[in-house]
Parts: sequence; structure tokens; C-alpha cells
Amino acid sequence: MAAGLTFWAMSGRMNSAIARVGELQSEVSAKESELLGYTKYTTYLTVGKQSLGEQMKLIAASVVREEGVTQVIEKSLLGLPSTGTVAIWHTVEYSFGFDLQPGSYDVRPTSTGIEVHVGKPFLAVTPAVSNLKFKILSGGMFTDEKAAVIRLYEEASKRATEQGHAMATEPAVVALCEKKLIGFLHDFLAKQPGVRVVPSITVVYK
Repeated sequence: MAAGLTFWAMSGRMNSAIARVGELQSEVSAKESELLGYTKYTTYLTVGKQSLGEQMKLIAASVVREEGVTQVIEKSLLGLPSTGTVAIWHTVEYSFGFDLQPGSYDVRPTSTGIEVHVGKPFLAVTPAVSNLKFKILSGGMFTDEKAAVIRLYEEASKRATEQGHAMATEPAVVALCEKKLIGFLHDFLAKQPGVRVVPSITVVYK
């Protein structure tokens, strides 16, 4: 009778130990799965890099500005001077981005996060000029203000393009381009299966 009781007690302890081992294995598996979720993003970096190149147009940063030009026109006839002044206003939409053609950039994992190695932002397309308006501020006896307005209209796109190239180096524009690039890559990685956390992403210029 005593021997039977001893066997029952030992059997109970073994079942308890087996159950505990099963619990520990489940905990370990859960921890491994959780840790994998924190590093899973690295397996999608190559695909993320491809996606950046494919969606280059969507990553462009747009800047809209209201701009204007004033011009003084001078003309003399038979020694008599004449002066007129005209002004035009218009809306310009600038689009800035990065060169994301194959071989021109790289996406690398680091010990602290992700780095995107790329060239500096540039004016991606010719600025779109719209809402052209004009006003003749003063008219001269011999000056042709309407012809001056037409010339200013015709030159608006060229002036905007020159302005856009200069704007590409402005800190605010660079920061906006970085925000668009980082946001796109972060959202792409965060949507991938098994990814729990996307680390910090920084832009490194070549």
C-alpha cells in the first residue's frame, strides 16, 4: 500500500514537471517570436529599397509658393524720357526629390537602425506656374507696358526653374524631402508580415 502511494506521488511530480517544461517552452517560443518581430524588418530591406525606386514620383516633396515680379520700363524718344512700371503675380508648385535610380542609392541596416545613403535632393521636374495676374502700376508716354507683361509671363517658367534649383539646398526643403523618404520607407516596412517595430531611419548623403 505504501509503495503504491509513493508511486502516485512521484507520478504527480513528474506530470507537474512536464507541464512546467511545456509552459517554459511556450514562453521561450513566445519570446523568440517577439524578438524576431523586432528584427524581422531586416529581411524586407531589399524589397523596401526596390519599392523606393518604383515609387520615386510618390516620394517627391511639393512646395507651393506665391511669387511676384516688378519691372520698371524705361524708354526715351527724341530725348524725352518715359518710365512705366508693371508687376505680375503667380503661383508656383515646386517638386523636389532624390535620385532613386538603381545603383544611385543604398539602404543599410546598422547597429542603431537603418541608413539610406543617397545624393542630395534636387528639383525633380519643371515647376508648374499658374494663376498668372498682372497690374500696370504706372504708365509711360512711350513705354509698352502690355508687351512687358507678356515677356514677364513668358519668362515665368524659366525664373521659377532657376529659383527651384536654389531652393533645393534650403534646410527646410531638405528636411521636407527627408521626411517624405523616411516616412515612405517606415510605412512600407511596418506593413510587412511579422514586423513589430521599425527602428529609426536616417538619411546619409554621399
